[in-house]
Amino acid sequence: MGAVPVEFAPGFNPRSFMGGAVQPVADMAASGHLPNRDPHILLATVGRLPSTARLAMELHAAGARVSLIAPRNHPAKVLDLISSRMTYRTGAPLRSLEAALLRVCPDMVIPCDERTVRDLQAICRRTRHEDIRLLIQRSTSPAESFPTIASRAELLLLARRQGARVPVSTPLADARALERWIAKNPAPFVLRSDGSRVERGMRIISDARTAEDAFVKMARRTGGLLAGRGALLPGNSLDIRSWLSRERPAMSVENYMDGRTANIGVACWQGEVLAAVCTESVATRAAMGSSTVARVIHNPGMIDTAGRIVKALSLSGLVCFDFMIEAATGAACLIQMSAHSTPVCALRLGPGRDLTEALVARLAARPAKGRPPRTERDIVAFFPDAWREDPSNQFLRGGYHDVPWEQPALLRMLMQPERPERYWVSRMLHRVWLAIRQERGQTTRRDPAVY
Repeated sequence: MGAVPVEFAPGFNPRSFMGGAVQPVADMAASGHLPNRDPHILLATVGRLPSTARLAMELHAAGARVSLIAPRNHPAKVLDLISSRMTYRTGAPLRSLEAALLRVCPDMVIPCDERTVRDLQAICRRTRHEDIRLLIQRSTSPAESFPTIASRAELLLLARRQGARVPVSTPLADARALERWIAKNPAPFVLRSDGSRVERGMRIISDARTAEDAFVKMARRTGGLLAGRGALLPGNSLDIRSWLSRERPAMSVENYMDGRTANIGVACWQGEVLAAVCTESVATRAAMGSSTVARVIHNPGMIDTAGRIVKALSLSGLVCFDFMIEAATGAACLIQMSAHSTPVCALRLGPGRDLTEALVARLAARPAKGRPPRTERDIVAFFPDAWREDPSNQFLRGGYHDVPWEQPALLRMLMQPERPERYWVSRMLHRVWLAIRQERGQTTRRDPAVY
């Protein structure tokens, strides 16, 4: 199928990667959706990722007023620049999120994790407040795009129709569907589950005899033991919510590609790309997992594919696309989309690659400012993950380490030991957890990804 032409925002040049991407101010003001003041942005997350705090800092520096709804122990709550701090409640997540939207009346809400994306979509479907429904769609996408955003299989089908390179894949309704795949496709291949965190959402199957066991583990509901462990040790509520809802993830399988992982973060508005940053993984927390160190690159294929999907789904906000760069051809193959902000979205790399400035400028109906980049280096080490993984890592010295020096309270919090290591009770519970896993014959590796 031939490629479908894609339209980028005026000024955004995917070849030079340095466009300003700013629609004329008169045209934006005529749309009736944008404020004539500094925009108010609500960051929403059920997780505890430090990147949300970094994103809040960059949005504030770009001129936005920033509010936050997050768990009680989120690092960003110590930032002195946050206008309103609200709690994302485990027992009533939709109600607490909708109450936050009604309370602060933001110009845009930016989800910072997959679960929050699903919560916003659920609120949009059920709310009695038309202004909340319009806010969510204006901030993310029209409601008719929700099913594609929520389904990786639907997304790859759309991408294929748009002329993008995608892996050969198929949804798996049950183990028999996996058996039929194995009969036609020899190992290695990749199992994936929708909506799961990276460490549980993908398995590289190197031996077909282990595929069924991996499928069963990935497709089953979250158990009470795992949910309790997540709440007591890392201090997050994600597994508690999955356990209470008794949900099962949608499964799929795809052919394995030899190559390196890469991603592109984009700022977009109603189907137009405003700015974009491409990176490839240098160091990760696991095989094909989230990056702790990344290299900034320029990849026209990734930019073009992201632009086609953004236009097709009429996306707004901050979005990330994951790719595999094939070793044999160097071609970029789309793997999945995250309809929420990721660490790369908070990088400030100059005009055309300054996502927060481009988005705030569009919301404020003003031209984007040419803010100087935070670094000219192409290697970026994400704090505190890269430092915690290996304090002697050469990239911490030779690359750009995005330490939030201007926020001492946040820096102190992020330098604390992780919760399982901070208190003697947590350490004891962590040892009990490892003993139980060993007794059951389960791996004790931090991030198992290869079977």
